[in-house]
Amino acid sequence: MRRLILFLVLAVGVIVGLNVVSRVFDDRRQIDAMNALLADTSGRDAIIVGSSVGGAIRFDTLCTDGADFFFVLQDIFETQAMVELVLSRPDPPRQWFLALSPGAPQYNNAIAASARTHNRRLTYRFLFDNDRNGLIGGDWRQYAVTRISPALGYDDWRKRFQAMLAATGLRPPAEPLETLIWRLDGSMDPAREEDLAAIQVADRIADIQAIAYYDPHVPDRSAAAIRQINARIQASGGQLFVIVPPASPRMLTLSRRSLASELDVLWRALDQVEGEGAVVINAWRNPARDYPVDMFVDPNHLNPEGARAFSTDLAEGLRARGYPVAATCAR
Repeated sequence: MRRLILFLVLAVGVIVGLNVVSRVFDDRRQIDAMNALLADTSGRDAIIVGSSVGGAIRFDTLCTDGADFFFVLQDIFETQAMVELVLSRPDPPRQWFLALSPGAPQYNNAIAASARTHNRRLTYRFLFDNDRNGLIGGDWRQYAVTRISPALGYDDWRKRFQAMLAATGLRPPAEPLETLIWRLDGSMDPAREEDLAAIQVADRIADIQAIAYYDPHVPDRSAAAIRQINARIQASGGQLFVIVPPASPRMLTLSRRSLASELDVLWRALDQVEGEGAVVINAWRNPARDYPVDMFVDPNHLNPEGARAFSTDLAEGLRARGYPVAATCAR
């Protein structure tokens, strides 16, 4: 018994020590970069929120004064928390573009099976830094880890050791992050599209099945979160545009074949929120055109040329629905 008590005391001591180190030598570069993006949202006419597919929307093509505030791997519950944060600040945007990947309603980054819990903890750290202390989608597990024991919730300790060395003058400080916005140059090799699309679809199926085992009600709660986002934006005097950007031709084909029921979940959710005043532009369900392989950097993300083409089609779709978007930007 004495050995067990000694072991527990030592374990608690190690955790407390690591927590002290993790707070003193925190690598704040990503949090600082997120705060810079947040500061840029006030006073803008429009904003993009959601996951990395938000890179398909270009405000320079839409001739709109907008802010990019979308992040890689963000799930719908995290996006809802980000919307609330932006709306709590002075002079928030009035036009909200919510960029969704078709698999979005199936994901919950609070569950370890998703392999994205690091993203939930990062989101919590950012929200805590901005005095937002509520749970994300009712998630208390990752909240507790991030709030009580950041040492256990931090994935890359190497960065903290580097910060420690920089603080003691043993190495130069790390360079600030240039941007967190996912817009990549280059074009996907058509010869590799089939294999890359198959890998992404298989990975998505595995993620969805693993998450559903632990939380089978994620799609229903995601749909409710989308409706809540819309209601909150409307209450602030804003307008929500839900955008589902295109994927590469083989990604579309394989997803429609292997994830038909999952796609139907999102389509029903979007039909519902559209009935409540949101505007839905869905390039998977109702594409304005075919987007060839050379417009993609990978099966799920448009490159800059593709994003400009899609944004041109998006502007035409918005004008057709009575929302004024300039056809030619003023010089």
